[in-house]
Amino acid sequence: MTKKLFIILLISHSLLFAQTAPNLVATDLDGISHNLYDYLDSGKTVLLDFFIVNCTPCQEAASHMDDFWRTYGPNGTDQLEILSIEVYNNSDETVKETTNNWGINNPVINLDNIPEAYIPFINVYPNYIMVCPDRSIEIIHGFDFPATILSWEQSSNNCSYGDNYTDIILFQPEITHCQGNVYANIDIGNSGSSYIQGIEIDVFIDSTQYSSIYWNEILPPGLTTNDPDAPTSSIEFESSNIFGSNIEFEINVTGDANPSNNNVIIDLTNETITNNRNINIEILTDNYPQDLIWRLSDANNITVAEGDGIGIQPNDLISLNLDLDTSMCYTFTIIDDHGDGICCDFGEGYYLITAGEDTLIYNNIFLDFKIHSFYVAGEIEEIDIENVNAQNVKIMHSSFFNLSGQQIAQPNKYGAYIRKDFYENGLIKSHKIIIPK
Repeated sequence: MTKKLFIILLISHSLLFAQTAPNLVATDLDGISHNLYDYLDSGKTVLLDFFIVNCTPCQEAASHMDDFWRTYGPNGTDQLEILSIEVYNNSDETVKETTNNWGINNPVINLDNIPEAYIPFINVYPNYIMVCPDRSIEIIHGFDFPATILSWEQSSNNCSYGDNYTDIILFQPEITHCQGNVYANIDIGNSGSSYIQGIEIDVFIDSTQYSSIYWNEILPPGLTTNDPDAPTSSIEFESSNIFGSNIEFEINVTGDANPSNNNVIIDLTNETITNNRNINIEILTDNYPQDLIWRLSDANNITVAEGDGIGIQPNDLISLNLDLDTSMCYTFTIIDDHGDGICCDFGEGYYLITAGEDTLIYNNIFLDFKIHSFYVAGEIEEIDIENVNAQNVKIMHSSFFNLSGQQIAQPNKYGAYIRKDFYENGLIKSHKIIIPK
């Protein structure tokens, strides 16, 4: 009896995802009518984005969805349309203001509730339904970077290429740079249908090839190289001799069905905000602290602080507070004379540099030495909370937003601004952009 029930459940699950998408006809906030079946009949894939304005994950997803739409939408490859649909009985003015603040540029539709035919598919916000030209659907619940973006890519690829294809996506890497020192943690996703082994990443400075990175591990479908479940090591790029205005990473792989997502270009001319900010350097030694030497220097190679482990007890904590100029690049160097680092064969050492609640550098794995270059983001001006009377109030903030409130990977030429989001009883009410001191 148990086996029969199990089989029935499998069939039911399969039927759910094999269903035909119901048609959807609606007018967006700009007065333009949209017919789902018309898009599908023209050969386009459609991503339906069901959201509500009081939804933090929806807001977090917005800039990534806009990138996706710009790549594959009418101003990109023109193979996909995105319809964002608000379903919580809000006014057109509220929805328009919210989506403008979020940076949504694709069509936005405001409905009083979920269309009845789509109720069975929606149980969380944001809720995405990828609809193929043959009207088959795939459902993607919630938002989790970069997994959701990889799901968008895979679902769209399934519509375009079927069940057997290769596709690799290069995500915007985490990057730090100053005074010619560049470090990037590169994250690659397998948005294809088969395992991938062997990737070459070409690095360009101002359009001239600088070097190549060769990665020869195996990446399963649906995972990224930085995914904890992926049986791979991370891909890192580090150089101390880059003085161009931009750096480009480009995947060089044979047989990629969708090469449009294989490169990213990063501006290296970003300016930073000025003034001082207090930082804390924390170093936990291992069993042999006498092997340890460290130094913090500024952009002119002048020593700001330095020390060693002589006279320090094993497994002891070294802590130091400093005020650093936020307009200047700093370099932190740590050396282990014995060549075995500070973790993990002879202790559980690490080093950590923080500025307030922001972690600037953390590491515990190196052998002979490790070098990090970084800027320090400036402090923000304090502001009063207005019109917030509920008991359950919290403030969230991040150092990397532009003046429009959109999240950015690095400070741009106007600096890194702070966006504070205001919540009442768990629902976002508003946000303000704060200029750092």
